[in-house]
Amino acid sequence: MKNQLLAICIGLSIFISCKKEDEEATPPSINITHTSGYTINLPKTIVFTASSSGAESVSWDFGDGTTGQGFTAQHSYAAYGNYQVKATATKSGLSSSQTRDVPVTFHRRVVIKTLEVMQVPAFKAAGVDWDPGTLPDLTFKITFPGDTVYETTTVLNNVESGVFNIIPPKGTSNFSDNISIDVYDVDAGNVPDRELMANAKFKFCNVLPVSSTYVDSVQINSGALRLKLKFEFQL
Repeated sequence: MKNQLLAICIGLSIFISCKKEDEEATPPSINITHTSGYTINLPKTIVFTASSSGAESVSWDFGDGTTGQGFTAQHSYAAYGNYQVKATATKSGLSSSQTRDVPVTFHRRVVIKTLEVMQVPAFKAAGVDWDPGTLPDLTFKITFPGDTVYETTTVLNNVESGVFNIIPPKGTSNFSDNISIDVYDVDAGNVPDRELMANAKFKFCNVLPVSSTYVDSVQINSGALRLKLKFEFQL
């Protein structure tokens, strides 16, 4: 009986020890927030905050060749542009990182004026035609950061490409997070009455202007889907 109790105690001790080691071996979590990068004057100082569970220290790469330390840090940017800022939380030799796009810009908002569908997938899964005997009937939906949705009522019938004019233009003041564009084939009277053909994602910080003149369109490729956005950055 004593031997059995001893074996049970040893087993529990090993189990607790292993569990403790597993808990201690978990890298700390990390999440970055920061103040706005909007400014009409340079340099622009931005304050960064790292939220972390159990981290002992946080180091920063500000995306312009400079670094910093601390759960809260600030940095001044001397030029307009998009900076990829990386924060690394460290605990007991283990670390985890998060990278955020941080636009330093004199623009407040961007709006989309037209969406051109240049190419769609030729077939559904398993090589099935979208509309046997005819071409697809195209429409689209844009989901902006914050889940604001613009869904057109326009349908381009019997086409594989075409241009949608967005009147009035729709947009966002969030340049750092993805917009999501869904392209559909509409089949009135069918179930379902529209089918998702493809999806593409895009961040406007990737085309952020650094002067008053800039390219006002961008082509987005996602698999067989090819789109072209015409847009305008607004002051």
